[in-house]
Amino acid sequence: MPELKFLFKSDKEKIIEKLNYYGIKKLPYLLCMSGKEKIRGYSGSLSKEELIDLNEEITLEIIGMYLLNTYEDVNSGLRLSFDAIYALKDQITKNILELDEKQAEEFMKGQDIALTKEDQEKFKDEPKGFKIIKYKKDNELIGTGKLTQDRIINYMPKERRLR
Repeated sequence: MPELKFLFKSDKEKIIEKLNYYGIKKLPYLLCMSGKEKIRGYSGSLSKEELIDLNEEITLEIIGMYLLNTYEDVNSGLRLSFDAIYALKDQITKNILELDEKQAEEFMKGQDIALTKEDQEKFKDEPKGFKIIKYKKDNELIGTGKLTQDRIINYMPKERRLR
């Protein structure tokens, strides 16, 4: 059972600093760690102190929305969750890759996107690592992927994929 650990203001500021990689400048949530790598955001009416007291009475395993995963070795070190992309979409302005209709459909089905020579040329100046994926035609953010030399690795949750 993962222990819930609330993050201090200084930790939240460091996370927001890293989220600037995506253009995000503020997080209107109380942040807590869930497990080793997941960060969740809580925006309910209970204060941090009330949640800590409640956690002493009954063990809270999960509160709030899953926002992001932490990584040691990849660009900003943070990968936004599927839900966080929609919750923070008005702030996301950087590190966005646009896919065409065929690529977007493959991505929505959970497939990695193999990059053609043309795509590799198009993305050659993009730093490798986590990106927000956007469907060009509808200008809609559709998920998170990891750009490598020859593909975009898909992080679409299984329960959100098209069949």
